[in-house]
Amino acid sequence: MTVAGSRPLSRLWWLALVPLVLGASRALIKYTWWAAMHSSLYGVPAEARRLREADANVDFNFRMLVGLALAATILVTLLMPQFHSLPSGVKGIARFVLAVVLVIALILLAAAGMSATGYFLQ
Repeated sequence: MTVAGSRPLSRLWWLALVPLVLGASRALIKYTWWAAMHSSLYGVPAEARRLREADANVDFNFRMLVGLALAATILVTLLMPQFHSLPSGVKGIARFVLAVVLVIALILLAAAGMSATGYFLQ
């Protein structure tokens, strides 16, 4: 059973992509914030506790970003229609590369939108 062949089911799965991309965008914004905090506190002995907190938050948000982006990439790769004009060995690689580009573009676009509206400050 191919998921892309079924239209109603396919539309529902494409909607599952929205929370993955929005979550990854929020994780990207939080990752950059905590990475900046970490770099500003590095080397200041009086701020060792805040440095450890920033370090833990950087690790957590990076893992969330990678996990959500990977899940979104797999979902897009599975839902993307087949390329019938390409050789069989190139079809899967082309679908995966296009899925990676699409997911990265969506995450950056959503992060820019969240940043411009101040959504991430909440």
